[in-house]
Amino acid sequence: MGDSDNRQDPDSGKRAGTPDADATEINPEGSLPGEQAPEPEAPAGDYTEYQSATQTSAGFDQARQLAQKARSESGRLLKKRFVLEDVLGEGGMGLVYKARDLRKVEAEDRNPYIAVKVLGQNFKDHPQAFVSLQQEAVKSQKLAHPNIVTVHDFDRDGATIFMTMELLKGDPLDSLLRLEAPFSKEVAMRYFNDLCSGLDYAHKRGLIHSDFKPGNIFVTTGGTVKILDFGIARAANKSAVSHDYDAGDLGALTPAYATVEMARGEPPSFSDDVYALACVLYIMLTGEHPYDRKSAADALAANMKPARPALLNNREWQALSAALSPEKSRRPATIDAFRNAMLPAKRGGNIKAIVALGLVLVVAAGGWLYYQQLQAEEEQQRAIDSRMQVAKDCFYSDDYKCAIENALVVRSLAPQNSEAGQLLAAAEEAQAEAQQEQLVSTRLADAEACFEAADYDCAGSRLRALLDLVPGQAQAILLLQRVDREVARQTIARHLQEASACIAGDDIDCARAGLASAREAGAEPGELAETQRQVDGMAEALMAAARDREERLGLLLAEGRACLRMNDFACADDRAAQLKSADPGNAGALELEQAAAAGREQQRFREQTVAAFLQEAEDCFQRKNYSCTIAKSESALAIIPRHPGASALIQKADGAQNKAKMNISIQ
Repeated sequence: MGDSDNRQDPDSGKRAGTPDADATEINPEGSLPGEQAPEPEAPAGDYTEYQSATQTSAGFDQARQLAQKARSESGRLLKKRFVLEDVLGEGGMGLVYKARDLRKVEAEDRNPYIAVKVLGQNFKDHPQAFVSLQQEAVKSQKLAHPNIVTVHDFDRDGATIFMTMELLKGDPLDSLLRLEAPFSKEVAMRYFNDLCSGLDYAHKRGLIHSDFKPGNIFVTTGGTVKILDFGIARAANKSAVSHDYDAGDLGALTPAYATVEMARGEPPSFSDDVYALACVLYIMLTGEHPYDRKSAADALAANMKPARPALLNNREWQALSAALSPEKSRRPATIDAFRNAMLPAKRGGNIKAIVALGLVLVVAAGGWLYYQQLQAEEEQQRAIDSRMQVAKDCFYSDDYKCAIENALVVRSLAPQNSEAGQLLAAAEEAQAEAQQEQLVSTRLADAEACFEAADYDCAGSRLRALLDLVPGQAQAILLLQRVDREVARQTIARHLQEASACIAGDDIDCARAGLASAREAGAEPGELAETQRQVDGMAEALMAAARDREERLGLLLAEGRACLRMNDFACADDRAAQLKSADPGNAGALELEQAAAAGREQQRFREQTVAAFLQEAEDCFQRKNYSCTIAKSESALAIIPRHPGASALIQKADGAQNKAKMNISIQ
């Protein structure tokens, strides 16, 4: 399941510890629990499978109310039975929730709480995962052992896949290690012995954990060690699985606790759990990982050797170092062999016989005095037992003050009574958490008052402060989501108003910026529709105007070019001026201006050349060289066709030449 991230559990009055969660989603759409608009109230049959003539018991009424409230908060009710409340743990594959079982509420069970592990997207991505996990959940349900967390069931609600299991109260071992490691030898060995019992029990039923590590171990408030996450452990005999998909593959392999064989993908072995357990024991004794959190393969390649813990004698260190070996052939083959090497059975038969014989002799010698002493001790024991029972009854009735008082009496009568010490610690912790629960309730009420007054800054700051105090508090998370939605709505409305003002001022860029800001603030398409329609209308109008303008500019440019072809440079300059007026910097206008200037320069050059030809033609005419006059004038016409001066000289020369010919004929 992955490492737990346990948080304070305000409703139970105790610290809640559960198997690490493997899902980030609890509804079919894949979102975290969030409050949505309440749905219509459903008939009572939607909330319970049990039907009676009246259904007026307090349990049925409470279950109905809880279900109605959960239905108004999308994703909070699974299978019309489990009401998800606080988030207890978060891992790489999802979440674990504290949940109320409405069946237990209806039956007026004093402890209706369970843990619900909601699996996430990784499982949805593998169609066979549901089948594999269901098969292995069935296996884990058979692991009825005090050192293994109890799995109740495996189910799905739509696209949501989940497991239900016992709700634990205490701390994960990895958290305790961070705070308290190294442990005393007595504590480390006691935890080690309990872990051996749980693993050996599972191994004898064909289950290998395959991801054993401190994050998958839990220590309850009563000091019981529980192994977590057998729900996705792999069966030792895989031949029973009818498909190739291995649900254990979904659990992230933890290199620091994985054997060389696991890294190679070899079939699971009991020896894999032996190596991981040895690493955990080493950390409990020293506070450090034996191979600096490197994998067994890396440790073997680097020829690393763990340092001997100071608390262990030679025999114990030999047993632990063998179990820590990266080489499988050197490790104990079973958990039982590892335990026997670390904790060999004590030989106490002869001592017990001597003690029993001594007791007989004492009774015979002490007589009546010894009998009176036994009577007094029995009377004291009865008082202890009576007070202890009262303390337990008070504790389970949530009367923690009464439980503390009676546990203190037991401790004063029997200072070494470990059960009284554990109950006293649990009651004091529960009382502190009950007080915290009251504080949470008060702060929630203050935040709700701010929310109702539409003071969302006030509500948000109070809720965030509460979540800093109690991370994962479900009601605070839901109310903060409502606050964030209201703030987002106000922000969206403001941006849309700004966009409307821009539209009124014909500023389309400003309007588009307002729309983009509203969209970034989380506006839905329907909220943007009207403003978007107006912006689109502005854009279409601007495009139409642009098309008209482009057509007009194109027409002016075409006219200017026609003027140039006719050498009408004034006309060309006029069209260029109109283009620049409509579009400063227009390339066509510049083209016309430059062409007109060049045309004028060329025109002046031609005129100068023509004038020179015409002067020469006049000189030829004065010399009565009419052929020369005509040739020079035709050269001028070649440069400027239809030049009037050149045409006139040609006519003049033709006339003079004809007249001269007539005079010659008369003579």
